Amino acid sequence: MFTSSRQAARHCTPICKQYFRSVHTVPRLTQKVDAGINGLYSQEQTRMAWFDYQDYLVKNLTLLTNGTANETRSPYQILLNTAKQPVNQHVFHYASQAHNNHFFFEQLANKEEAQLTRPSRFIMDRLIRNDIPDISVLKEKMLTLAENSVGQGWVFLVETPYKSFQIIKCNNDGTPYYYGKNQSLDLNGGVDESAYQYLENLKERAAKRERDYNLPILAISFWDQSYIKDYGLGGKKEYLERVWDCIDWNVINKRFFQV
Repeated sequence: MFTSSRQAARHCTPICKQYFRSVHTVPRLTQKVDAGINGLYSQEQTRMAWFDYQDYLVKNLTLLTNGTANETRSPYQILLNTAKQPVNQHVFHYASQAHNNHFFFEQLANKEEAQLTRPSRFIMDRLIRNDIPDISVLKEKMLTLAENSVGQGWVFLVETPYKSFQIIKCNNDGTPYYYGKNQSLDLNGGVDESAYQYLENLKERAAKRERDYNLPILAISFWDQSYIKDYGLGGKKEYLERVWDCIDWNVINKRFFQV
């Protein structure tokens, strides 16, 4: 989920070789957001949450990957490649954030357009099998988790390897693609019994070299830069409500069938 350009370093004599570097750039969204997103974002908030923040992420990703094996890879490929490499945590951070933010923004549309879209019957059937009888219940579960979360992060609806839906919270730069780096727990405080068991389970899965096949289809950002200019410090709840009203379900429906 990125675009890249090839920049040649031109030299003064024709006998010199040309050297190339891959440059990560801000992707072009399928929808026009230059003037904002009606019902959700002003032009200024869109610039902060998409253009400026995404530019910050991809510039740092370029600086950290130039001259390495990750130079020509997309943010998605880079985050998967560095998720299990603690020494490359700084690279993972920018790759994961760049991918998550792009994933979030490409599902948004002006409210009047988004309200004309609906979840497919395939998504609804899967939700019902997971004791989520309708979209209003899914909305309540995802937005409540995001609203009650302390700090920064993401809430994802993912399809698991067992063909069921699961709602996952990823703190900070966590990714839903790998259980070892989804950062579902906030370890800034004490670890209770349930958190300890969760960590032990992660340890066992890693020891068995278990692979993770979670596929996200819907993302909710609760990072401050996603709402603070339009909604202020206390506007998180209103922002989340408006995000839901601007979800383009045609995008979500297509993601459900992507391999």
